[in-house]
Amino acid sequence: MGKKPKNKPAGSPRGFDFYLNKISLVVFTVLAVVFVYTAISTQMLTPLLIAALAVVVALPVALVWWLSLRRSKPVRLAIGSILAMVFCLVFAVGTRYIQIGIDTLNTITKEEDETSSMAVYVRADDTREMEQLLGETFGTLALSTGNTQAAVTQLNQEYSTTLTTQSFNAATELVDALEAEEVNVILIDQGHLSVLEDLEGYEHTMDNLREVKSFHVVVQTDNTPQPTGTISDDDSVFTVYISGSDSRDSNIMATGRSDVNIIATINTKTRQVLLLNTPRDFYIPLARSNSWDYPDKLTHAGIYGVDESKDTLAKYYGIDIDYYFRVNFNGFEDIIDALGGIDVDSEYAFSSSISDYPIYYSKGINHLNGYEALYYVRERYSFVNGDYQRGIHQMQVIEAVMKKAMSPTILTSYTSMMQSLSDCFKTSIPTDLISVLVREQLSGGGDWNIVTYYVTGTGSSEYTYSIPSQKAYVTIPDESTVETAKDLMQQVRDGKTITAPQQ
Repeated sequence: MGKKPKNKPAGSPRGFDFYLNKISLVVFTVLAVVFVYTAISTQMLTPLLIAALAVVVALPVALVWWLSLRRSKPVRLAIGSILAMVFCLVFAVGTRYIQIGIDTLNTITKEEDETSSMAVYVRADDTREMEQLLGETFGTLALSTGNTQAAVTQLNQEYSTTLTTQSFNAATELVDALEAEEVNVILIDQGHLSVLEDLEGYEHTMDNLREVKSFHVVVQTDNTPQPTGTISDDDSVFTVYISGSDSRDSNIMATGRSDVNIIATINTKTRQVLLLNTPRDFYIPLARSNSWDYPDKLTHAGIYGVDESKDTLAKYYGIDIDYYFRVNFNGFEDIIDALGGIDVDSEYAFSSSISDYPIYYSKGINHLNGYEALYYVRERYSFVNGDYQRGIHQMQVIEAVMKKAMSPTILTSYTSMMQSLSDCFKTSIPTDLISVLVREQLSGGGDWNIVTYYVTGTGSSEYTYSIPSQKAYVTIPDESTVETAKDLMQQVRDGKTITAPQQ
């Protein structure tokens, strides 16, 4: 008879493999717990999803521990070790992805000061630098007194000087004074300077100027929100102003003309969304002027800050606008490129008239990279309905980006996509509300009824609040479309199902 194998003495020393295995199991378990905790901390999961996640994570954890602790053949131990390594990687990557998403959301919703890009200009043939201009009288703009004073204070501190200034009532008067050598240097908010692009005789103003210095100041405003009409007190109904700035500044919080002006009325109970587009040239009073005696183009409201645009639309439509959502279309380039491009269905065949090199868009489906998409949303001169068609294109690109971002493509470009998002969007919607909306969508599911409508008007040439000395192209509102828009918004607030009126 063969001899029975002797049992290993109880006190025999354990090998290195034994301790390495136990350490690996502990690390594996900790990563699993951290993954679940991080997912729950987003506050976007329902109790049912939390339970499901816990079960899904607990199963591989229990399996690996079972394989590692029971007296198994080496092959079973090897399987347990391999599974532990695989799931360690899954939990680590999953935790990292969730954390990146949380960081991006916090960046987008973080409250920041709005800034204004100020610049010092001289005539194109003047080669002097800043230090040589300190003794000159600086021409400034009366409409941006607060920002100008902040800029003067900053320059005085930087150069240990006391600048002399002369105020002018309009940007046209300011650049005219520089050209006529009434002043030899001007200090102006670049947003106000950009309005000259739309004025006859001033289209090429920038060709006659040389920028000496540019810098940012925190927007100074004494604008007080105007009282508006009331909406439902139900938390499930809220309104968001979506602003698309034409600012070329990389800083999302820099002021600039508001070329996209969309009011989103949202009812989460009935899953109704109305997207109301108001043309950039709509001729209405700004909230700051508070009078029909001094109307302006809606786009000009943006140079005074996003709250000015929000308050102007709230006052005009007689509603409360709870939050803003700010889009910088320049940032869309990086997002779209990170996603490998997007597909849009163009209603017309046209060529870009403003891009650095020719871009042709065919009728039907077009696959666009970031640069091509940027000029797709900027083009308006190629269409009879100009700004209306540009607004349609902007919504197409936003929708296409959202669809692509929800596809498996995002997994290969997640990090770069999140970074681009933080540079492209800014919102005053609280993180908690976004979490609630996501949680409700995950819980209830279902489709949303999204209806779009845009108000219209007729073209005219009028004096504006921002440029009182020169007539500019404006759109006189068609009040019948405005009343329709008001009625549609009220229907959404009342919980009614809406359909898009024919236009």
